[in-house]
Amino acid sequence: MDLRKYRWSKDYESAEEELEGLLAAMNITAERWTLESGQTFPMQTCALDKRLWCAEGSLTLTVNGKPISLQPGDALELPAYMAHEAVAGISGCACYESPAPALNPAI
Repeated sequence: MDLRKYRWSKDYESAEEELEGLLAAMNITAERWTLESGQTFPMQTCALDKRLWCAEGSLTLTVNGKPISLQPGDALELPAYMAHEAVAGISGCACYESPAPALNPAI
């Protein structure tokens, strides 16, 4: 899996309910998590490929020293063992995290 950002929604005013509907329609199991305004999570790596879906607010991840901004309607495919850290935007964020396509056949 390569690092890749893309849009899951064509609507730039997408909402969390839209993402929940999309995930349900595609039979994708995803875990919801939130960060408050300016809250960070420190540099980390994950043992599995994953996909992040931004539902509300905004989030800036730093991956290999490069900032990647996620807004509602954006998703990011994040390869295993790729170091990353993040900070939530001014209104915080609500994101969903799902296993990579190889681990989630519905994707």
